[in-house]
Amino acid sequence: MSIESIKKEQSISTAVKTMKPFAFALRHLVAGALCAFFSTNSPGASPDATVVTYPAPVGEAVSTEYRVEVNGCPVDVYPAQTPYHDGKYYFAYFDFSGEVNVHVTSSRSLDKVEILPGSAGIAPTLKTSDTIVFTVHRPFKISVERDGQNSPLLLFGNPLEKDAPTAGDSNVVYFGPGVHKPGKITLTSNQTLYLAGGAIVKGGVEARGENIRILGRGILDGNDYPHRRGPTTFMLHLEKCKNISVKDLILRGSWFFTIAPCGCDRVTIDNVKICGSRVLNDDGIDPINSSNVTIHDCFVRTQDDCIAPKGLKGYDDKSCENISVTDCLLWTDVANIFRIGYESDAGGMRDITARNIDVLHFVDTRPVEHFWTKCVFCIQPSNNMPMSGLRFEDFRINAAGNRNLLVKILPMMCHGWSLGVYEKTGKLSAWAYQEPGRYVKNCRFKNIHLSGKAGGRPGMIYVVGAGDDHPVENITFENVTRFGEPVSADSPDVRIGPHASNVKFLP
Repeated sequence: MSIESIKKEQSISTAVKTMKPFAFALRHLVAGALCAFFSTNSPGASPDATVVTYPAPVGEAVSTEYRVEVNGCPVDVYPAQTPYHDGKYYFAYFDFSGEVNVHVTSSRSLDKVEILPGSAGIAPTLKTSDTIVFTVHRPFKISVERDGQNSPLLLFGNPLEKDAPTAGDSNVVYFGPGVHKPGKITLTSNQTLYLAGGAIVKGGVEARGENIRILGRGILDGNDYPHRRGPTTFMLHLEKCKNISVKDLILRGSWFFTIAPCGCDRVTIDNVKICGSRVLNDDGIDPINSSNVTIHDCFVRTQDDCIAPKGLKGYDDKSCENISVTDCLLWTDVANIFRIGYESDAGGMRDITARNIDVLHFVDTRPVEHFWTKCVFCIQPSNNMPMSGLRFEDFRINAAGNRNLLVKILPMMCHGWSLGVYEKTGKLSAWAYQEPGRYVKNCRFKNIHLSGKAGGRPGMIYVVGAGDDHPVENITFENVTRFGEPVSADSPDVRIGPHASNVKFLP
């Protein structure tokens, strides 16, 4: 959809809302007034607390499975889709400052409720059998789990929004509260796409250029689109961009990769919440032949890989390098938390760092040697591509009683594909690489802690080279524990295989 078409659609939408004030605008006005009142008068609330809520727009089905109130302000709950567990989950969001009281009421008992991650430090009080109460004073992202991974509630407490653009601002594509169906949204240099709180925008974004921003408290929604048949190749398709930022959005139900910077430089992804797992291939954030990528304070739930740097044909073998992932919460229902190097049409992958990460849930169902292995850290360069300088620090990993494959480092012969061919034909035609990755060198795992329910494997660590010409070298594990036990080279399910040298375990 062109900028002119988007602006026309916005004008029509505004006119419709103006004709229906009691169905739309009045609802927001009354809710806002009530919220302002209760923010300062709710018992036990901080006198300087502020709460901002965004009522769901007319036409959007909200869930009654949970009810959420913050300092007495109602917060609408949205449904999300997954084919796993009991096939459904929910999410809600609001902004706040100061100390606030949160009430969560469930349609089922909360007697055995668990709030993840534990590092959030939220200890709820069971007010009644179906209601919990807790107090928070800083932004948070949590999963409220009354029955494990069945029908959880994801709750996102954002900081107050600052410097939001307004409708009519120059070079701003603006979607206000309401349901919008633009399909494909195209952005070019020096433009901003803004989704206001209470907006649900059904479509995808294709961005090309420099100095582009994509932000807002609203929801970009892919639920209407079948697998790999959305209006854009990827939900957020950032193509050969420089200096682009994605901030604060919720992305629901992508049809393919959710956020994909392709051939980009200087990318920032901050406070983004991905509520995926609707279809296969819905990777969370995939830096494709991109450099200087910062991923910070994000929540990612996907069916497929959460974070997966890739190299694809069509980007002149541009390296994936200087990628930072910090302060994030990650959850995969069927794949890997980090998969690095499966697609390896790149000059190299180097200087990829992840720190202060909570892994809420992950799985492991395949033999460790298989190239579709599922684990937390899957490092598998192919196509004679070198890989070095990977650093993973301060991970808190929750096991749910499955087999637990923690780390796999193995140069392999995987598969590549061309984005350009896919876009022309609609077919994901892959070919087998003829060589494993050239090497994996100089990687560190520090302060990695696996806890929760132990399963058939107590956190397997598998480090193996693919030959004298495809070695694994200089790998350090420091302060790695599995279910409270420190890991050493002699620990059960630690395999350091052939062509792997200088693999060290430090306390």
